Amino acid sequence: MIPYKTIPMFHIGFLHINMYGIMFALGALVAALLAAREAKNRGIKKDVIYDLALYMLLGGIIGARLVYVIFYWPANVPLGFFDIFKIWEGGIAFFGGFIGGILALYAYTTKHKLNFWIYADIFTVPLIAGHILGRFGDYFTGGHPGKITNLPWAIYMDNAFRHPIVLYEILGLLIIFAVVSSLMKNKFFDGFVFASYTVLYSAQRIFLDYFRIESTDPRFLGLTPSQFISIALLIAAICFIAMKLRKLNFRAEKPAII
Repeated sequence: MIPYKTIPMFHIGFLHINMYGIMFALGALVAALLAAREAKNRGIKKDVIYDLALYMLLGGIIGARLVYVIFYWPANVPLGFFDIFKIWEGGIAFFGGFIGGILALYAYTTKHKLNFWIYADIFTVPLIAGHILGRFGDYFTGGHPGKITNLPWAIYMDNAFRHPIVLYEILGLLIIFAVVSSLMKNKFFDGFVFASYTVLYSAQRIFLDYFRIESTDPRFLGLTPSQFISIALLIAAICFIAMKLRKLNFRAEKPAII
């Protein structure tokens, strides 16, 4: 059994602070700094990256909350209009944050006539780093308990030995981080790094959700909402990569005009 103990919320005056909030903020900061460093290597101004990071953070928070309210709000808990905005009481969904952040990136790059895929690649590795730190916040606060198991690496949570699902995800994200970081040096086209990350993380999430305590939904063919979204993103990313590679091969094989 892996020794496990959550870190309780602490108070500073009227502020109520927990480790998830701290790690979330740290993850956002680290992601912005890593993106700025990558942008500097490409000759892109840091101010653009910091503006983008702020827009993506706001879009991500809005998206994460909306997806949680729509798909994960407990059926036995009344939902009032103002409850939607009470994010400090907990309740956000990663894929909502991911989609919200990407939409904010698309809106910004479209408005300023920038190449969306270049900036998507720039933010991919920072996103993974921030995600890892956020998952440590989940681990420190007892988030995402796994199903009951008798495996030797189980953790004791909610009066039972359970899969350390958050540790599984952190390990998977560390592997994805290493793979995607290597792709930054040898990418085939703009958007390749982002699409590759989408494929890898979507596949990981489809698998890991089978170990989570999470209700399936008949609206999603008996899958969790996250699995359903993962499948959609996985297919879209694979199609995008295949289409781009096909175009590259066509250009390489096209005979020169003499």
